[in-house]
Amino acid sequence: MTRVKSKPSSPKASKPKTSQPKAGAARDAVSAPKAGTSKAAAPKVSANKASVAKAATRKPTQPKAGAPRAAAPKVNPVKATLPTVAKVVVAKSAPAKTAPAKTAPAKVVRDTPAKLRPIEQAVGVSSDAVARRTGKSWAEWFALLDAAGAAALDHKGIVAVLAQRHGVGPWWQQMVTVAYEKARGMREHREADEGFQTGITKILELPLAKLFRYWAEPAERNKWLADDRFSIHKATASKSIRARWGRGVSRIDVDFCEKGPSMSQVTVQHNRIETSDAAEQMKAYWAKKMHALEALLTRP
Repeated sequence: MTRVKSKPSSPKASKPKTSQPKAGAARDAVSAPKAGTSKAAAPKVSANKASVAKAATRKPTQPKAGAPRAAAPKVNPVKATLPTVAKVVVAKSAPAKTAPAKTAPAKVVRDTPAKLRPIEQAVGVSSDAVARRTGKSWAEWFALLDAAGAAALDHKGIVAVLAQRHGVGPWWQQMVTVAYEKARGMREHREADEGFQTGITKILELPLAKLFRYWAEPAERNKWLADDRFSIHKATASKSIRARWGRGVSRIDVDFCEKGPSMSQVTVQHNRIETSDAAEQMKAYWAKKMHALEALLTRP
């Protein structure tokens, strides 16, 4: 029996085996480190381009349970809202600021001829004359009385305001009161507290004492005022004369004022005249008599 020698089989060329990574292998390689390896070592990734692109677009994985989370910065909610709260509190608690009341500057009251002419005609005293004797013009007196509420007062109430607040003398109390009442339409033209009145003022080139004698002494008075109805019942040297007129209740106040060494002023106020027409007549009468006195003084 012959033995047949078998031919040795030629070894086949072995191809290197390249194992394809299973699905999830790359993920396991990244996320799950091998046992015993250091956590600090970066995992090697040998995935193909498709796996790399897929891993790049994948959402970041949530940390596993038990893994330490990065501590979020602590924010104090009270401190965060403090500016808003402070503004609201201030807005509610701060009192509303009111602008200080502005004081209107005092207006300079000037007389206007169109308005003052009827008053000067009614009372017989110019605005300049009342300013010299009382320190205020007609317009200034009217403004003061308006501010004091005199338009709602009666005659005696206005007189009291002038006497108590401004220290006006008795004669000028009546004069200013009547002028104010006429200017504000509180009485009829030339109407006074008791009847009607009229007056006139004249400045003459004559010493005060001599002018007073032309009124007080009958002999001197008869040179220019020869009228029995004028009857003196009280006289104060170089200051005033109080007289009756006829047999009725009519009264006359005559006041004197020195204007210089040889200049004097006389004011005649005829009161308690019964009617307005009679007051107009007496105004013309006294204007005529004052003209006669002035003519007597200028006679050579």
